Amino acid sequence: MQTVSNVINLMHQSILPAVRQAEVIVDATAGNGGDTLFLAQNMKESCHLYAFDIQAEAIEHTKQRTSEFAGKITYLQQSHEQIDRYVDRSIDVAMFNLGYLPGAAHDAVTKHETTLKAVKCVLAKLSLQGICAIMVYPGHPEGKVEADCLANFLQALPVRDYTVGCYRLWNHRPEAPYGFILERTR
Repeated sequence: MQTVSNVINLMHQSILPAVRQAEVIVDATAGNGGDTLFLAQNMKESCHLYAFDIQAEAIEHTKQRTSEFAGKITYLQQSHEQIDRYVDRSIDVAMFNLGYLPGAAHDAVTKHETTLKAVKCVLAKLSLQGICAIMVYPGHPEGKVEADCLANFLQALPVRDYTVGCYRLWNHRPEAPYGFILERTR
């Protein structure tokens, strides 16, 4: 059973119907491959998945974890701000799990400038009823800046074109991870 106290599980369950219908999926931050594996296990046979990460270690972990789906995944050791250079089709589902690579040094973190560019790239390519899920981690200095930057940007998106939701655990510490889910409606 999935619990609501695990924000990642809740995000996965929220985007699952869209993942099952998608033709193109982007994991903008492959990390250790957990989200990439979830996406690959639940996408339909005709779907293609692009997995981005700037760290060679992350791409290697993701390749190992998703080896049975390798023919349906393009692994890219590139910054997520380069999505528009590598994905030439509409995106049906995108997922960002920001912060740093779990189990690795915390000096390599996602940066608000490149993340905002990446989110803008995804929005420009997001199909009608396309979904973008973004996990933020305000518990470290750059994560706080990144979360605030994204909150300000997403809150200002035109309501006629996007629906944006935010899931936070209200009775947890303020720096606990939380997620945004947005859908392109027009």
